Amino acid sequence: MDYQTRTRELCRCGLTALVLVFTASAPAQEPLSIQAPVSEGSRQAIEQIIHQYILQHPEVVRESVRLGEERERAEQKERTKAAVLAKLNDLQQDPSSPVVGKAGGVTVVEFFDYHCGYCKRTESAIRKLLADHPDVQFVFKEFPILGPESTLAAKAGLAAAKQGGYLKFHQALIDLSGPITMSAIEELAGKQGLDVNKLRTDMESAELQSILTRNRDLARDLGVKATPTFVIGSELVQGAMDAAAFERLIAQAQSRANPHAALNKPKE
Repeated sequence: MDYQTRTRELCRCGLTALVLVFTASAPAQEPLSIQAPVSEGSRQAIEQIIHQYILQHPEVVRESVRLGEERERAEQKERTKAAVLAKLNDLQQDPSSPVVGKAGGVTVVEFFDYHCGYCKRTESAIRKLLADHPDVQFVFKEFPILGPESTLAAKAGLAAAKQGGYLKFHQALIDLSGPITMSAIEELAGKQGLDVNKLRTDMESAELQSILTRNRDLARDLGVKATPTFVIGSELVQGAMDAAAFERLIAQAQSRANPHAALNKPKE
């Protein structure tokens, strides 16, 4: 809600409050209902009082805006959490999504784009996470939103997954510094020992396009509009993260999944 809208809301609330005060202080022999209409003259006088008060105390409006924004963030967080829980199976159990790590513990899902600078920036933290936490399951959701090169790369990644060579090819492709072209993809695929002809054929398949469509639909249902976006346990987090942020969020997810573990953990 913007500043002007919040100000108008505050004025309406103040007007109602002052009407109640004036009504309560009316002579007993002239009972009034709080639902009774206020005369135009009284309304203008009350609005003038409120206007003067706001001019003299602008911090009241700022505080009202701050509280409104906090309430909206809290409500949005609850809506997002409910959406994640409703789509947990699609996030964690879709057999068409490449997966690394062991199921049964915390699952981290990443919506990413090979053309995204923030995704590239986060990649070193993800590799550290995979190395340090073999007990964490990491699910890759190809989510090309930055143009034709992104879509081309996403199809190549999924085609590499069909040959069982996803992770190394994915990492090589996300490390690519130049343009994402078909010749660059074929060169990387050859270096990774993939069947380049099969990769090229699979990239054009309706199956891979269907996977990308499902990923886009899932992202829409969760309100994901940017990359990278992570779902860690039931927490949705948008933006680049470092290794420390991953460690903190994984620990929180583990604690939520097993709330008694922290109580039973021996003191050092």
